[in-house]
Amino acid sequence: MNNQQASKEIVVAGLITDENGRVLIVKPSHKEGWIFPGGYVEIGEAPSNAFIREMRAELGVDLTTHPRLLSIDYRGLSDEYVMFIFDGGVFTEEMVNKIQLPPQLLEVRFVTPEEAKSMLRANSARRLLPTLKARSQTGIAYLEHQELL
Repeated sequence: MNNQQASKEIVVAGLITDENGRVLIVKPSHKEGWIFPGGYVEIGEAPSNAFIREMRAELGVDLTTHPRLLSIDYRGLSDEYVMFIFDGGVFTEEMVNKIQLPPQLLEVRFVTPEEAKSMLRANSARRLLPTLKARSQTGIAYLEHQELL
C-alpha cells in the first residue's frame, strides 16, 4: 500500500430535467462532447456552495433551495477525483427561457435520458442512470470508477 497523501480534484455537477423528464446537458468549448453543467470546488468551499455558484455562472440560474445530493462518484488512480452530483430541479418553460450561457459553454440541450447516454462523454454517461434512480428514491448513489493497473 502506498503511504502518499492523495491529492484529489473535487467537482460538482447538476442533474436538471424539464417538465417532460428530459435531461439538461451542455457542450463546453474546452473539451469534446457533452457534460452535465458544473465545475470545480474552490479551496475552502463546500460542494453545495460550489454547485450553487456553478449553476449561476454556467446557466444564469439562481437556485432558491438548498440542493439535494444525488450521487457521489470517486474516480481513481491516474487522475483521481470526486464528483458530487446535485439535484438542480425540474425547470419550467419560464426557467428554460432564462438560461444564459457563458462563453465557455457553446450550447445547452434538453434530451431524453436515452439520447443523453449516447451524447454524454463516457464518464458522464456512466453516472446518468444511477443518478436519475437516486433522484426518485431517498438514498444517494455511490459510484466508483477504478482504472485497472
